[in-house]
Amino acid sequence: MKYFKLVAFLFISAIFYGQNSIVYLSNQSGNFDIFIIDQNGENKKQLTSNKGWDWSPKWNEKLNAIIYNSNDTLKKFSIKAVDRSGISKKLDTKKMEEFILSPDATKVLYTLKDNNNRYIGVFDLNAETNKLLISNPSYNGRPDWSPDGKSFSFISDREGNNELYVYHIDTKSTHRLTNSEKSEKYTSWMPDSKTIVYTYHYSDERDNERNDIFSVNINTKNINQITSDINFYQEIDVSPDGKKIVFHAKRNGKHHLYTINIDGKNEEQITTVEAYHGEPEWVPSN
Repeated sequence: MKYFKLVAFLFISAIFYGQNSIVYLSNQSGNFDIFIIDQNGENKKQLTSNKGWDWSPKWNEKLNAIIYNSNDTLKKFSIKAVDRSGISKKLDTKKMEEFILSPDATKVLYTLKDNNNRYIGVFDLNAETNKLLISNPSYNGRPDWSPDGKSFSFISDREGNNELYVYHIDTKSTHRLTNSEKSEKYTSWMPDSKTIVYTYHYSDERDNERNDIFSVNINTKNINQITSDINFYQEIDVSPDGKKIVFHAKRNGKHHLYTINIDGKNEEQITTVEAYHGEPEWVPSN
């Protein structure tokens, strides 16, 4: 009997401790703070409690930390880091105002604005060298590292509409991945670094505004539509195992977090407190 109880305990513990979490921003505390919650909507914890606003949480595996933006009550901007428990971690941002850290924590992507144009550069933290990578005179923004750190995706309107592009670090080459009538916006890489999941805002055959989730293979450029309904999907992020997508959506006038399977099925609501919830990011289990 003791043996079976032990096996049952270990099985339940494996499920509980092996569960991925989701970090996000919410104003349920009065300010915009950073929270973390299990993917099943349980064990919610507030990670920051600054008197100003905190937003844009991003998980970095190498640092084992969540990097986020913060403003104090005087709107003084800073970039900070915190672990899963809410303990602050030291982070040297080189006084940069944008700090998109590579998975191995050796390089930082950032954007530069010049009138209506925006460019993308990279700063090497080890060599302390700076290089402009995307200099096309147009909007080039929302850079997002691939999990292997060899490429990054970005959105550009250099050919008219907002389209999805990928830049390869080794070959220093840029490739366009989409060719659409309206605009792509939010992106997230699959764990294998071969496919990018993204949102696309468009009008259907009945002229209804749509904002669905698609994916595109960066080598073949084959596009797959994941969702197809009247709901809007925003601020997406693919889970560490590539099986789920977490997203922010406004449903019935309320902003909550949801997950769906990578095939667009089995939608589940994660947050329930009546407040704004957004910018979700997966945090892998310990």
